[in-house]
Amino acid sequence: MNSILDTKTFDYERYEWRRDKTHNSRFRRQPVGGELLTAVFNSTKNGYGNLFIGVYTSLMAPISTVDLLRHVRRAWISLRWDVPTIAAQIFHEQIDGRSSPSPWITYDVAQSAKEVESWAEETVKLRENVSELDTLRYEIGDSVLPPKDLVPQTFLYLVPFTPTTFGILLHTSHVPFDSAALKILMTKVFEHLSLYILDKGYSDKQAAKLHWGEEHRNILPAVTQILRKHEPAKLDVNGEMVVPELPEEPRDGPAYAETLENAMAGPNTRVHVFKTFIDPPYDPSATNPKPRRAAHTFTLEESNRIIAATRTADVEKFTVNHLLHAALCLVSIIDNQPSPGSDAAIFNLGVVDARKRLESAFRHSEGYPVFCVGYSPLVTPVSVVTSLPPGTDTKSKILALVRELRNQYKAQAALPALLAVGAEQMERMVATPAPPWLGPIYSGDGRAGDYLRESYPKDGPNSVISITEFFFGVKVLDPAPVFRTAEWKGRIMLSADYNELAVEKKVVEGWMMLWAELILSVTG
Repeated sequence: MNSILDTKTFDYERYEWRRDKTHNSRFRRQPVGGELLTAVFNSTKNGYGNLFIGVYTSLMAPISTVDLLRHVRRAWISLRWDVPTIAAQIFHEQIDGRSSPSPWITYDVAQSAKEVESWAEETVKLRENVSELDTLRYEIGDSVLPPKDLVPQTFLYLVPFTPTTFGILLHTSHVPFDSAALKILMTKVFEHLSLYILDKGYSDKQAAKLHWGEEHRNILPAVTQILRKHEPAKLDVNGEMVVPELPEEPRDGPAYAETLENAMAGPNTRVHVFKTFIDPPYDPSATNPKPRRAAHTFTLEESNRIIAATRTADVEKFTVNHLLHAALCLVSIIDNQPSPGSDAAIFNLGVVDARKRLESAFRHSEGYPVFCVGYSPLVTPVSVVTSLPPGTDTKSKILALVRELRNQYKAQAALPALLAVGAEQMERMVATPAPPWLGPIYSGDGRAGDYLRESYPKDGPNSVISITEFFFGVKVLDPAPVFRTAEWKGRIMLSADYNELAVEKKVVEGWMMLWAELILSVTG
């Protein structure tokens, strides 16, 4: 097999949850794919990758802070039963033949309801007199989760604003979760919270359901254990296809080898980077990073114009994601003008929500609230822009980049084993320490409403809780920001997470302003 590792002997069993031989109430498995990458980054780069999701809400009726805190902790406990991974921990162990300790994801089975209540008191924190969730995110952002082995790594902060409005900030390690998973967790915890507020009998119903000591049966399997099998097309009574055939996501074979080769391909030319960083460069060995976040949200009218531009432009149909990514590429080209004839390229490890590549039981909107990401490179030559005739307008430059990226995204989506190859791909990648990244990092989250519901509870005539706004953040150490996009309630949102010790706030805000202007230039 033309594979980096021999998949015939590749050990997938280490990704299965097993009871620890030395700790009977503990289950553990090794992190797989992106989990491994984030585990290594977390332990070697000052918590690089720690995640945040902040949610602003309104209540149907006033509630005291004391009662709200009690209900939030109960909802958090109910969520632990549904998704025990929120109480998972990290453990490192020296394995023969390895140069450094290997990480394990662990879960300790609860011994009693009282123990779970103590866990909830430790991991759900009340923060009063805070006006903005992003202020709290900045305050706690330089901490490392987890700070050591076998301690909690997922925390929920309750921030009351008024008797009818409050915020929730979830702060966690990236190892067990991705951005979609955090949205699903929020949907689940707000569903429980709304029912605790609405239904006086809900507490007793939950108490009868939560048999602590048995919750390990709800731990979700690693992606390698639930990859999609071949699913034949489904036909209606007239023989018309209603659900298309879905291919297998293979763990070996020629299609797997082809995907792995593509996923491991590095840039074969010089990587184009930003140039406007703090000098001298940030030294992570001397100072912990200070993660900050910049954001821009388009108005509903502007967002509608952006969406319309993707459907009416004089090119083959493209997506909003193609446009947003293309405009970001142009930001980096403007910041660091390539020389004429440059063969440099903008390299991005394309991040893909890969839940559609799982078995059907895990593919629904709330079916897999843990890590499920595929990766493959997206390489955009700067010559796409520099080869255009002198005087080419901005819109034409962006559309040229759109065409290039559209083809790359199409090729990425066609890879037959994008999720399956993650185990081998990341084992190879973490074997060589990555240098500080200087080029644009892009992550398109798509429609947030696909995973984050707006109102709660799901069923019933009245909405007890409504989500008004949300944001997502990631702790960054390297000089290059992580640029992220999403759509919420019809509005397109841009953000950039960055280390303010590596790049100045005014520089990132300038990049954000330029990014937004370039996007809108296509709508004219």
